Amino acid sequence: MKVLIPSNKEFQKYKRKCRELFYKVQDKIGDFNRFEDVYRNTFFYLFVDKNKIICAIYYYLNDDKLFVNAFAPRKVFDKSLKCFKESLNWFNCDIYAKARNRASAISLLKSGFIREDENMFIFRRL
Repeated sequence: MKVLIPSNKEFQKYKRKCRELFYKVQDKIGDFNRFEDVYRNTFFYLFVDKNKIICAIYYYLNDDKLFVNAFAPRKVFDKSLKCFKESLNWFNCDIYAKARNRASAISLLKSGFIREDENMFIFRRL
């Protein structure tokens, strides 16, 4: 498994497919920014295994809080959940996320987030 960031030259190999996937699931993840703005203005991580995209996870600041969002192709749930959980360890602060659908909420709960309200979740650092 590899983790690529946009400044990595190998990221360019997957950029087109990642962009296509982002726009395919954009309404589900609730991020209506342009893909270029997302990968340029966030802490963007692309997980790749055997030349296939497993998931993309990005962290960003909003109102002095660290938020996370992610997207993945179908049929890689277990692998992408493992990547997501691992990425949570890279930051030493509380992490927030918004779930816009049931599948996202379940993924967040399985990753250790707790529900703050109807669609807001938090991963607390003790």
